[in-house]
Amino acid sequence: MKVRKDKAIHQALRQIPYGLHVVGVRGKGEAMNAFVGAWVCQCSFDPPLVMVAIRKGTRSYELVKSGRVFSVNLVDRKDRDILRKLVKPAESVGDKLGKVGHIEEDTGAPILRKAFAFVECRVREIREPGDHAIVIGEVVHAAIRGRGDVSTCDDLGWHYGG
Repeated sequence: MKVRKDKAIHQALRQIPYGLHVVGVRGKGEAMNAFVGAWVCQCSFDPPLVMVAIRKGTRSYELVKSGRVFSVNLVDRKDRDILRKLVKPAESVGDKLGKVGHIEEDTGAPILRKAFAFVECRVREIREPGDHAIVIGEVVHAAIRGRGDVSTCDDLGWHYGG
């Protein structure tokens, strides 16, 4: 695949504001992981659908393909240390979920104890248009546990786009 080198495209795409969410995935059996996802959004009211972009070739992508479930956890800005613990690949840092408190509910996908809200989804469709797969899940369970403000890439000086 050829990567675009156009600097204006790169810079313009990096200006799109992305909220940072923790996406929890579960494979078949007990295998779980979580990662910081920037490309997450609702894509349907009826039924309620959420789509996340997951880099192909990662452990999380393999788990979501086999287990067909994921959670989206909204973490408050003040808890950004959670994001820092979960941003690196499991292959390089080991059991990331062991570093943060989590539970399992309806789907078995990990839900962070510190999330102020979450949704659990069952995978409806996976598309592979580029270096990330688009995973569309139907929301089967959700909860609001409080209020919070989601961090953005800009808050942490991170860039994921372009």
